[in-house]
Amino acid sequence: MKLLRMRGAAVVGVYHPLIDENLMKILQGRNKKVYAWTVDDEDSMKKMLFERVDAIVTSSPSLLQRLMQDVRTQCLAEGFSLSP
Repeated sequence: MKLLRMRGAAVVGVYHPLIDENLMKILQGRNKKVYAWTVDDEDSMKKMLFERVDAIVTSSPSLLQRLMQDVRTQCLAEGFSLSP
């Protein structure tokens, strides 16, 4: 994969529109942490949460915190257990 030129890098910062299930499989399969940047709208934040990125860089942290709490509440209501 041409995106990974630094073999020793533990973290890969990716512009969020480029992140999809396939890219996540590749990067996680190589034990890379995936940081999505710069995610400022609700729909993109939700997508990044469901793609299970390791970090989200945003200019709207309060919106992201609310969405994360909403997802957590929904998961618990549906009987899923969540790790801390």
